[in-house]
Amino acid sequence: MKHLKFLMLSGLVAVLVSGCSSVTLIDEVSGLEYAEKSNAFQQMAHVEYMDLAKAEQYESDIDDAMFFANKAKAAAMGETIAPQPMAERTIPKFAKKTMAKERASLVSKLWNGAEELTPGPAAKAVAMFDCWMQEQEENNQPDHIAACRRAYNVVKLKLKTRSKPKPKPKAKKKPAPRLPMPAPYVVYFGFDSVDVSSGEMTKIKQAFADYRLRKPSKILIAGHTDTSGNKAYNLGLSRYRAAEVANRLMELGVPRKVVQKSRHGEVALVVETGDSKREGKNRRVTITFIR
Repeated sequence: MKHLKFLMLSGLVAVLVSGCSSVTLIDEVSGLEYAEKSNAFQQMAHVEYMDLAKAEQYESDIDDAMFFANKAKAAAMGETIAPQPMAERTIPKFAKKTMAKERASLVSKLWNGAEELTPGPAAKAVAMFDCWMQEQEENNQPDHIAACRRAYNVVKLKLKTRSKPKPKPKAKKKPAPRLPMPAPYVVYFGFDSVDVSSGEMTKIKQAFADYRLRKPSKILIAGHTDTSGNKAYNLGLSRYRAAEVANRLMELGVPRKVVQKSRHGEVALVVETGDSKREGKNRRVTITFIR
């Protein structure tokens, strides 16, 4: 029995000592002079946390009274003040999601200038959030929980933040100037021939390179002959010449749908000659790009 009385007396002494410590700390913090480096937000936070400390002391909640008093002291000394991390409290599961969202929003506003632009409301918002969290952890005084939460919800609407700079409109890229279509390529043929020489094949390859660069919608392939021979024969010969050049282009990679062939025989001569005359400049196929 004596042992039990000793334990009870020891516990009572511990509570009394803690109570005295909290009273001493609250008195000490109440009379603190603000550090030179403290700002308006921190000085207002000191006032708000002192009110919370005294309220908890009045309810004999010594641990929370000490917590709020120490936070008031930190504010007076010019230290960084932020809402208490939720991991430091045991918050009921049903309230965690809402509180986490509100805490993230509050921290974001503090970082974006609320401390400087609205120091009083910012200090009260931080203190009331901590009050809400402390009461929610205890979860036995619904009216206190509601009061802290309501005070937080009212004051958070007064917080001002720096407006985010409007993103500069992206400069519209000017479309690259369209390359002009090249002059028609002219592929020449030997007398009565549809064979493409190596020298003339170079022109066809250059035409293909230009096709890839300039992307024409159509390539006109026109076959011609000189006046040697009869007209009907020359018309057929010019068709074969146009087909030969078209096939070479398609073998290089020009789509068939882009190629448009035509035959002209001995009509539209480059060099005017009489009938039945051989002329190398008239034995040709022209490659013309159409945009």
